[in-house]
Amino acid sequence: MNIQRLRNLTTGRLHTEMAHIYEDLGFIVGDDGLMTHMLPRVMTAVEPWLREQITDQRFWDEQYDTTHVGEYPLRAMTNEESAAALKRYAAMPNPFAEVPTIVVVSGASSEGGE
Repeated sequence: MNIQRLRNLTTGRLHTEMAHIYEDLGFIVGDDGLMTHMLPRVMTAVEPWLREQITDQRFWDEQYDTTHVGEYPLRAMTNEESAAALKRYAAMPNPFAEVPTIVVVSGASSEGGE
């Protein structure tokens, strides 16, 4: 994986394009359907695994660093690792759990009627 793209995931700072975060997390967990509201919790869920895979502390310095370049041999999670990350993800509070839901019914008239 491109080191700048990997730094997106390890430093909390955007080094490339936002689209790369979707792609790279999708690659890691084996799911290409990640949505924006999911990213913070997915990042938290995969961090323990990332820390096991990437032991070079330069990746975890929380700094924006465009001089850190090259490729890093990062594999996707195994099914078991992905299941463990999903379990961590599911245990986190859902930010939308208490958000009121508005139901829109198509074809209903809002003027005088039942």
